[in-house]
Amino acid sequence: MIDILYVQNNITHPAGFQYIVDKTNDWWLLTMSQSPAYYIVDGKRIVMPAHTIVLYPPFSSIEYGSIEGENFSDDWIRFYTDEPFICNGIIPFATPFKAMEHIFISELIHLLAIENFFQNQFREFTIQSLFQILFSKLRESLSNKSKDFRELALQQLHMNIKNNPASPWNVPDMAKQLYISPRHLQKLYQKRYGISCMEDVIKNRLILAREKLASTHLPIYKIAEMCGYSNTEHFSRQFKKQFGMSPNAFRKSRGGN
Repeated sequence: MIDILYVQNNITHPAGFQYIVDKTNDWWLLTMSQSPAYYIVDGKRIVMPAHTIVLYPPFSSIEYGSIEGENFSDDWIRFYTDEPFICNGIIPFATPFKAMEHIFISELIHLLAIENFFQNQFREFTIQSLFQILFSKLRESLSNKSKDFRELALQQLHMNIKNNPASPWNVPDMAKQLYISPRHLQKLYQKRYGISCMEDVIKNRLILAREKLASTHLPIYKIAEMCGYSNTEHFSRQFKKQFGMSPNAFRKSRGGN
């Protein structure tokens, strides 16, 4: 059974758009962005490129929206279902991923919108068939054999680390974003960027800390917390190792107190 509540194709929202649902939905939501967007995943804010897909099951924590200063466009379907090919988790829930054939997927959603509007004789059969084709295309986008998918996902992970270094990053969670093992991720990341995932996190945390030390009068323990450190001494050791001086010494060298 598939019962569509609402479906819209290529809808544009103004800059500042946010969609937030706090586990009150009893319906499924499938959305594909047509513009870059942010998503909250496991409490972390990540930015994804246009043509990102997310499937939210009932009673999910949902939050996504436009990135700063830009409009937000998407295709989306809100529906009820008990179909195994949707409910069995082959498409990961509440996990953004890049669509490989976004034009075709968008056209399928457009066809679903048309079919849902008109009460044709074979409406239910047609909607069922279109959903099966749609989810087959989503599975293809997730194929680990897709070099393009891995490269795009790796680039997005690198960008998210740079933009959100204070997030509670760890290698197993990063690997889930690419649907590969942690060991394979480490190998790909080192080859692509010449640095390990966690080394990149530390580097960007320390760059952020240096900026805050130079531009604010916040106490060092507070800056450490804002940059993802729970231990100020550990933060100070890593800062000195990276920049050759302690956070206090760096702040004084910039004329601070």
